[in-house]
Amino acid sequence: MLRDSKSNKEKEDYGCRKNKKVMQRFLINFKYAFNPRKPLLILRLIWNFIRILIFKKCLLRYVDLSIGYKCNLSCPHCFAIPRQKEFGRMPPSYFAKVVKDAMKLGAVNFSFQGGEPLLYPDLKDYIKAAQPHKNLISISTNGTLLTIDMAKELKSWGVDIVTISNDRFREYTFQESKIFKESIDSALAAGLKVTIATVLTSQEISNGGFLSKLISVSLKYRIILMIIFPVPIGRWEGNNEVMLTEGDISYIRYLEEAYPYIRTDFQANYYKVGCGAAKEIIYINPYGEVFACPFIQIPFGNLRRIPLWKIRERMLKVPLLQEYHQNCIAGEKGGLWARCL
Repeated sequence: MLRDSKSNKEKEDYGCRKNKKVMQRFLINFKYAFNPRKPLLILRLIWNFIRILIFKKCLLRYVDLSIGYKCNLSCPHCFAIPRQKEFGRMPPSYFAKVVKDAMKLGAVNFSFQGGEPLLYPDLKDYIKAAQPHKNLISISTNGTLLTIDMAKELKSWGVDIVTISNDRFREYTFQESKIFKESIDSALAAGLKVTIATVLTSQEISNGGFLSKLISVSLKYRIILMIIFPVPIGRWEGNNEVMLTEGDISYIRYLEEAYPYIRTDFQANYYKVGCGAAKEIIYINPYGEVFACPFIQIPFGNLRRIPLWKIRERMLKVPLLQEYHQNCIAGEKGGLWARCL
């Protein structure tokens, strides 16, 4: 009888802890998405949840655009490698049309990456094309150019979130340097929200020191640390040794449970947990080619030839892309995507 009572008490305590963590993550997500200066964004988010929960619509959420591959670093793991294409770089004026089409499909978050997007003088034009008064705008940067003046400019253009990447195996590492800290401080001082993104290999997980420091930074500033799985594409093409083991992935899942600020993009969906590729996320390269995920380098069409709704329709006809998988279909050894090719 005492054992049963203790067991029930343990279950109740576990349930309370789990509910508390769910609420913590919801409040963190709300903090990043909410902007009182963007009432139209808030209304669009509410309407999207109504369409999803009541009308069972499968809505797009996030559009990731690489505006170009130029960069001031030369990271050994970079997947953004220029290739000869039929079309040149997609101009901001054309991207404005893509934004309208994406918003019809439900998109509320437009993200800009590179290369290094802060190197491009027309970044402001791309942001303007994304209708920042109606959408959540984010920038992915290596942080080396993110001064306080640049951060203030981004804020004035309508940017909400800056994602600062930091990886152990860069040409030079600035985890403990002034550049990394100052980039975070500059963004926060300008009123921007900040996340840290890091690609973790088995070596970084085994060593522990680098990851521990990133976790400390995340907790100190109360900012999201986004863990990205290594994928053998780009400069890592064919190097399957970089992929995480099952033990590595289990450890990352443990960290997600233990720390509400530690995430993979599985927690970024409207409300379902899992891989949102094609269903909620699309990636567009500088030439207008559309992918279900930045790490699945198979284009489903070019926006100069095919409208976005039709390209996404193609994606959602692929059985593998119809589910919110609990495994990264690109970044796990023997992953689903590899087995279907």
